[in-house]
Amino acid sequence: MKLPRLIASIAEPPRQHAESLLLPASFLRFVIWSGGWHQAAVCALSVAVFLLNAFPIETQRRIIDTAVHAGPLSTILTLAAVQLAILVAFGLAKLVMNVYRAWLGEYATRDLRLVVTRRLEGLSAEDSPLSSGTGLAMILAEADDIGAFVGSSLSLPIVEIGFLASVFIYLAVLDIKMMFVSILILTPQFVFVPLMQRAINRRVAQRTRILRHFGDEILSPSKSESSVRRLDEVFSINLGIFEIKFSLNFLMNLTYSLGNLLVLGIGCVLVVQEQTEIATVVTFLSATGRIVDPWNDVVDWARNLALTTVKYGLVTRALDASPGSPASLAGQPPDAPGLRTAGSDGT
Repeated sequence: MKLPRLIASIAEPPRQHAESLLLPASFLRFVIWSGGWHQAAVCALSVAVFLLNAFPIETQRRIIDTAVHAGPLSTILTLAAVQLAILVAFGLAKLVMNVYRAWLGEYATRDLRLVVTRRLEGLSAEDSPLSSGTGLAMILAEADDIGAFVGSSLSLPIVEIGFLASVFIYLAVLDIKMMFVSILILTPQFVFVPLMQRAINRRVAQRTRILRHFGDEILSPSKSESSVRRLDEVFSINLGIFEIKFSLNFLMNLTYSLGNLLVLGIGCVLVVQEQTEIATVVTFLSATGRIVDPWNDVVDWARNLALTTVKYGLVTRALDASPGSPASLAGQPPDAPGLRTAGSDGT
């Protein structure tokens, strides 16, 4: 009887806290406010996922090492069976985690839409910056973008950073010199990724403001000419964003390729000098190849976090600036502690 009740509790939103019409001041607070204890549960599941993802590196090394040294076939088959079991467990755990993340994201989207919708119901278009076009954009497009990121906002860095840390610790145990060579692959990205991401953030904020104005103007036939001009502005901004994003991808792929070449070259030199084994070099090549996707996911997560924080800030500022908002009614600024009790009913 306990399992059906648990499933039912996950299938339905845990509480109707959106009825309070309050949103937390920061995006991180919104993540906790919306997900509650479910965020802790999906983070715990993420730990199991990254551990299961790291184990196959060692079993692979042992299989290669046994084959190179002409070890018994039974050992190879046993290691292969262990590898298969780990891969199946990893796939199942990741499946559950992804579904859980999607549920959290949809619930957060629902919360945000409810808050904006209920706030709009009590406002008139003449007295509020939340006119019909702006409110519609916040309910449809912006709520989707913000909510979609909520599900993975805490669990994704745990999975990917945890995997990267476990891989580099494992590589350090195998060969500390080769481990530092592997880290060199990622070092240049700490320079150009933040710079290019800040440029993207500025353009996304500008595009969001323009689209809100466009939503207002498209409902007024007298402003059709300015609407066309705003679409041209959005077109130019989107092209600039794509140029920066694809340039960023090019630079990241280039550093990966040069890094693999560096690992292969130094590894072969160490093998010739009998300072390491071929199985270790193969393991390092495999590990450096496997860190590419997790590192890309971490970079994408950081980019999405910055973008979502910008979008969430635009939403909360628009809501707090509207007449009749809880902030104005309470006579407090939007970030006053007394207004941050939307999630105080428990999780």
